[in-house]
Amino acid sequence: MRPIERLQFVNGCIAIAIFTVAPLFLGGLPDLPPPFPLVYWACVALIIAIFVLVAGTPIRFPRTARTFVIVGAFVVASYLGAALGSTYGFSIMLLAVTTAVWASFVPLRVSVATIVVLLPASTALMALVNGQASLLACTWYAVLTLVVDVFVLVGVEQTAMVERARDEAEQANHALREAQAQLREHSAAEERLRIARELHDVVGHQLAGLTLTLETARHLPPDEAVPYLDTAQRAGKELLAQVRSVVSALREGGPASATSLAALGEAWPGMQVEVDGSEVLDRVSAALRHATIRLVQESLTNAARHGAATRAWVALEEADGALSVAVRDNGSGAATTVEGNGLRGMRERFTALGGSVVWRGTPGGGFVVQASAPLHSTEDAGAHRVEEQV
Repeated sequence: MRPIERLQFVNGCIAIAIFTVAPLFLGGLPDLPPPFPLVYWACVALIIAIFVLVAGTPIRFPRTARTFVIVGAFVVASYLGAALGSTYGFSIMLLAVTTAVWASFVPLRVSVATIVVLLPASTALMALVNGQASLLACTWYAVLTLVVDVFVLVGVEQTAMVERARDEAEQANHALREAQAQLREHSAAEERLRIARELHDVVGHQLAGLTLTLETARHLPPDEAVPYLDTAQRAGKELLAQVRSVVSALREGGPASATSLAALGEAWPGMQVEVDGSEVLDRVSAALRHATIRLVQESLTNAARHGAATRAWVALEEADGALSVAVRDNGSGAATTVEGNGLRGMRERFTALGGSVVWRGTPGGGFVVQASAPLHSTEDAGAHRVEEQV
């Protein structure tokens, strides 16, 4: 039982005790004709029993027809007992408690209707059975009871509003905690995806180039293999530097140094790469520049590893406020393409920037990757999007 409920129960017990016991010390009840004394004490017993049951136990009564009948019997017994034992005016205290209990079970309009019906009936019964009660006394009884009941209803309604506000606040807090948990999970998933893309693009590209360089050197005489081994050594150092750069960027939250487009083509022995329009990258956002470099990197990696290409062409163009990127090679091409981690990473990056990526094999061999995105992406306009940092 909450503190406010305990307080209400104590107040009710005091009111009922005064209504029941005080008249006995002040001259007893009025001289009621039979069988009204028996009815009065039956009402008192019913009032005590139901009040203790409803307000004094931790049982939560459901709002069912049986509950309404039980509490309704308490209300009727209270008004009947108040009419029969109202000589000293203690009935008003009882009816105030009754109004509070009834209002906690039924809507406000039902409580008002109950007062409108039972208060005149109780007043009429008091005047009928109590010959000592004058018209003025009955009128004061009705008026004072009505005033007290109105104050009680107002207080109960205010308490109910506070309770509803508290429940709504608890529900809002619960919903907020769930949203925060979902946001953390979403942010963690986005971060894992970003790290996976970066490691795939950086480590996969460098390792693929290093593997092809070592494979070429293995089939050459020692004297001719020295330049390729030197290239492999440089590639290994660059790979280590790239991994350190990515780790530092992920730890510190700053952008990693981007590899230039010209440097991407030097990692592939036996494949000549031509780049046209690289200066456009100086005028685009950092996220779009990063996505473009990763797209070119992945496209050249696929051309060398899967297409055995000897030449590749990279073209960048600015038109109508958008950047267009095309990477074409003369490799073996592919009639059908399965989207792996690399192609999926291309698409996700450009989609996040409001762009798109398509790829296809070309007639007679070769493969083409085309992408486009606004020069100034919408990454800063929406807080829902996780910014690419490296």
